[in-house]
Amino acid sequence: MLPFLLGEPQELPDPPLPTELAKRVANTEEPRLELTSTETRDRQGNRIWDLELRQGTELIRRWSSVTGRPYTEDRDRFSRPGNHAPLPPGAYLIGAPIRLHSGDLYELGRSWFIPVDPLFSTPRGHFGIHEDVSLDGTAGCIGLAGRRLTEEVTQWVRSAGARYLLVKD
Repeated sequence: MLPFLLGEPQELPDPPLPTELAKRVANTEEPRLELTSTETRDRQGNRIWDLELRQGTELIRRWSSVTGRPYTEDRDRFSRPGNHAPLPPGAYLIGAPIRLHSGDLYELGRSWFIPVDPLFSTPRGHFGIHEDVSLDGTAGCIGLAGRRLTEEVTQWVRSAGARYLLVKD
């Protein structure tokens, strides 16, 4: 009998990282973004993640960011849409930055939204890089503290031509 039919819902373990694709993205000489968790936390308790622009093994630029919320860090990062968990580990395709306007969602800020689409199967989606306006974390996107920082990251991603994001654990 299947576990979900036995009563209490059970958390399923994270599926393995799509290692071959992640290795290719990590070893490319193309400019790319990498997101890695740190042990540091901000005043609201959000874990700080290093968002790095890299080319090959060279670090070009590093910014502090958040993904998810403090109370969602242990939730299923792969298969539970809407749970506000951090981005699942793996490789993502970076889309063209979208200029935001006053009619857009407040939580995305008023500067830029950079879409990032997983290159692996997951029911979670609508990820991106944007300003964390309320500074209370994100619903799974990569949040940046302030408009100026968001504009800086957008400018670097565009000028470098970064096409991939690698999220590490």
